[in-house]
Amino acid sequence: MERHLTFNRGFVLAVVLFASPSACLGQLFEFCDDFTKPYCCQRDPFEERIETERHDFTQSAVTVGRGILQVEAGYSYFYHDTEEETESAHTTPELMLRWGITEDIEFRVRWNHVWVFAEDEDDRIGSEDIRYALKLQMTRQTCDGLLPTSALEVRGSAPTGGEAFTTGRAEFDIDYIYQWELREGLTIAGSTGIGSDGFGDFGLIPDEPTNEYFIMLTQSAVLGVELTEENTMYAEWYGIFSDGLADEFVISVFNIGIDHYINDDFVVDFRIGVGLSEDSDDFFTGVGGGYRF
Repeated sequence: MERHLTFNRGFVLAVVLFASPSACLGQLFEFCDDFTKPYCCQRDPFEERIETERHDFTQSAVTVGRGILQVEAGYSYFYHDTEEETESAHTTPELMLRWGITEDIEFRVRWNHVWVFAEDEDDRIGSEDIRYALKLQMTRQTCDGLLPTSALEVRGSAPTGGEAFTTGRAEFDIDYIYQWELREGLTIAGSTGIGSDGFGDFGLIPDEPTNEYFIMLTQSAVLGVELTEENTMYAEWYGIFSDGLADEFVISVFNIGIDHYINDDFVVDFRIGVGLSEDSDDFFTGVGGGYRF
């Protein structure tokens, strides 16, 4: 009889955990119960205003929400002056499509086109490799404020870009984003990432073709402030560090930006930044925005 009761208790526990993973993991990994949680219990993304990945380096710590289609795009200008040459670059449309598969899981695709002009060199014009990713909501900030709101992005790329900017390989990287709300209208956030062959970013791919396989480590920190009901501002530092190249580089950047909310579903942005290391662009600026359906 005792063995029978033990078996029943174990069976019931297994059924509960299978039917509702959040019973043990929900507070640790928010996305785990997305396919079992009743629709009425899921958050309504339209109760909060739009949050874009652009224009700062540190991405949003939240997913877009179930059923949301969000479009982000923009234009950026970069300038770099060294002893050897002066180089400028333009990028657009910086297109990112984000689709909320569930409350805490989103799928995203990014595509961009680049124009690079350097003294005494041929112009380099072409598209970057297409990048795709899954973003998973990991945690949400607790009442005591110790556990942050955080998300994990798992990214890949396909070698579809122009000859000047493709890595020629399928790449993989991950980025962990975390944010704390210190008080209403004031946040601090950061991200830590690792990836291969420069993430497919035109500014991180060696100018000359190389067979060297290298990885990139990234770290960022950003302070966000709400100025008015329609405007927010951020100040950010980020660093990108290569490992595996014969000529390693360190990129260190400081930038600030402003978001202006036309309404809760439509935002436009402006950014400006400077390089803090020899390998960084001396100056860059950009404009863009995002809209959600």
